[in-house]
Amino acid sequence: MSSRVTTPPVDIDGIVACFKNSIMRARSEEDVRVWVSRCIEELILKPLGIMQVGKYEYTLISGARVDALYGHVVIEYKAPGKLSTQSDIQRAREQVIKYITQEAGNKAEYARYLGVIISDKIAFVKYDQRTDTWILRGPYDIRREAIVKFVEALRGLRRKPLDVEHLLSDFGPKSEVTIKLVRAFYDMIISLKDDSRAKLLFSDWMRLFRQATGYRPEELEELPKLASEYGIQGSVNYDALIFSIHTFYALLLKLIAAEITYLYGGGKFYRSYIAELDDAYSKGGLDELKRTLQELESGGIFKRLLSIENFLEGDYFSWYLDVFDKNLADLIAELARQLSDYEIATPQLEPEFARDLLKRLYQNLVPSDLRHRLGEFYTPDWLANYLLDEVGLSFENLNKIGEEDPLKPLNIRVLDPACGSGTFLVLYISRLRRYAEEHYLTDMLLRYVLDNVVGFDLNPLAVLTARTNYLLAVADLLAYSTGTVEIPIYLADSIMVEKQGKM
Repeated sequence: MSSRVTTPPVDIDGIVACFKNSIMRARSEEDVRVWVSRCIEELILKPLGIMQVGKYEYTLISGARVDALYGHVVIEYKAPGKLSTQSDIQRAREQVIKYITQEAGNKAEYARYLGVIISDKIAFVKYDQRTDTWILRGPYDIRREAIVKFVEALRGLRRKPLDVEHLLSDFGPKSEVTIKLVRAFYDMIISLKDDSRAKLLFSDWMRLFRQATGYRPEELEELPKLASEYGIQGSVNYDALIFSIHTFYALLLKLIAAEITYLYGGGKFYRSYIAELDDAYSKGGLDELKRTLQELESGGIFKRLLSIENFLEGDYFSWYLDVFDKNLADLIAELARQLSDYEIATPQLEPEFARDLLKRLYQNLVPSDLRHRLGEFYTPDWLANYLLDEVGLSFENLNKIGEEDPLKPLNIRVLDPACGSGTFLVLYISRLRRYAEEHYLTDMLLRYVLDNVVGFDLNPLAVLTARTNYLLAVADLLAYSTGTVEIPIYLADSIMVEKQGKM
């Protein structure tokens, strides 16, 4: 991998101060535009190494004038106080939508744009392809969480968005790097010594996988097709093949989670975990890359930057470090190189977009017929939302519950005993976030979510996926944490009841 020039982290607190000072001095919309634009250029674009200069008072074909356009980020500035009434907010929203639709040219491009409205508050406007509606987030006070979202949008100007189509192209079952890594893992697994730690991890994973799915390879006629998709021929060890696919998917999950952790760790934007992995291999070779991956697989990154104690614990899919070699190092380096082209934080701009990404990727790595035979079915969002409403957890009902005591809805305990990828939990968290925003409780929301929104699953890969989705859903809230954090997704059999024996 080629080395890259290190760029300094973005100082979020400094940007917040610059925005606030600019707006305090401003007497007009023009003042806000001029002074906030300087903050953007000096404190965001330059540190991120983005050479793209904004287009100010940019005229669209229709003759409409956009205050500022940075690639696919459209900014509308307003004088202080001009986002204080519902009519002001609605007027600004409609202006931004008009600018985006005209700049995009056709509906297929709308989702690529983000509208930002900046006054003494900040709001975001985004098109949702699934519901064919425009979503308004905010207005928010000018504070760290809102500025992080804004910086993410600008940071994404130089990278691919983390969306399903791009992920499947680069990391789906037909991707060269996917096929090569799965085959490398497979070759290593079938060569493991019986008394090795890696073989013990594989065997224990197989025990849990059989228990969770009822897996019986002799009954699954879909397995030969799966082997051929990954170029594995002859007498195939299907247990090893499925474990190899799960190991690949788990590694990709952990790299994405580490990148999210770097975005939110320590109060500043760290450069990039992927870039650190790149530097480790470029400068220190095999041993340094292995050391860096060991910190990842032990959960050290998550503990060090976000104080998360249990993101990775006793992980079955770290076995490959016991047999790490030059070929595997090259392939993981190639995976990281492709992943470095992505703006990992894209889903954070609209948390609901994050839910489908990892789910859709796994659905394509393992054919649907085989997944269904193994009892793996994903709950569509519409059904999960319907069930949440039916059990009394609709947004409207949360508001009713909170009429007497605003904190009461946050104290509702929700357990999904077979949480899978975490669909129900993440959807419910999004409802709690909306409730907290509207009741000015965001700064205390994290602790209530972590205490009360819990999931169990018996499948190790499902647990890792759910923890990653949970992290995506709460990452920006972790700034409010004052102690250690435990993601409440647990590897557990919710059906088995322990019985007390007698001596």
